[in-house]
Amino acid sequence: MHSFSQRFATLIARLVQKPLLALVRSPAIMRRLFTLNAIIGVRTPKGLTLTPLRLGGRTCTLCNMGQRHDHGTLLYIHGGAFVIGNLRGYRHLVAALGQRAGMRAVFLNYRRAPEHPFPAALDDAEAAWRALVADPDTGPLSLAGDSAGGNIALALLHRIIAKGLPLPAAVAVLSPVTDLRLLNESLAANRRHDPLVSTRWGARGVAAYLNGADPEQPEASPILGDFTGAPPVLIHADTTEVLFDDARLMADRLRCQGVDVTLACQTGLPHVWHMSVGRTPEADASVAEVADFLAAHATKAPALDSRPPTL
Repeated sequence: MHSFSQRFATLIARLVQKPLLALVRSPAIMRRLFTLNAIIGVRTPKGLTLTPLRLGGRTCTLCNMGQRHDHGTLLYIHGGAFVIGNLRGYRHLVAALGQRAGMRAVFLNYRRAPEHPFPAALDDAEAAWRALVADPDTGPLSLAGDSAGGNIALALLHRIIAKGLPLPAAVAVLSPVTDLRLLNESLAANRRHDPLVSTRWGARGVAAYLNGADPEQPEASPILGDFTGAPPVLIHADTTEVLFDDARLMADRLRCQGVDVTLACQTGLPHVWHMSVGRTPEADASVAEVADFLAAHATKAPALDSRPPTL
């Protein structure tokens, strides 16, 4: 049985947020609604400081709760169907991960579709990664993302491996989108069960992001990639969400390639329930699990080579 606060959050997702995602087609309006939802429903943690950064020419923000950075730096890539999502809606989650993990938590404000389609967001992630690798103060470097940001994080990991860039100590993805071909069975089987994600909304976001690009390439659909030699990966997903197969099959793919992967599943929670951190015990526990995973592997990571290869 879920907590009362979580049941209430799930009810709001089903009755308010999911219908809005299905009905509102304008990215500009959806962005305003996302920010309004953050203003109303997300309390800024006490002691949070936000420091603007420029990494590889990309706009980022350091989200700090006054913690030590003994376990290095976390680059976080937000979700939002490649179209919405911003610092106002994510700073509490990124700060909570950084505080628990003992990491310098960096939020990437990547370029969004439809104004900037594939591979703009991935290019931004790579530019930020290269800048962090070149920074002697970075320490062990970890990578995380949710939903569409999980897609970008895994695509970035694929690109890092392919280009021979320094690897992250570990990667965590929350309810990731891994297959932009949109063929997985859970998209239909869980359509009514998923408390939050409308498949119409998701399909519009994917179409805006791809803008005609081939989804059958690993940088668009990481599930098709080669991750041999990747660091440990943690995947969080809920069995009732439409993207469950994206998570489950991605874990199978990584496992077959020799990657140390953990698939941790819940049942009956909304897509990326971690966004309720500070409001529900379920979100608090899951964020703590992700942070502890990242911190544990950061302590084992060798020092980064601060000289990225010239390609």
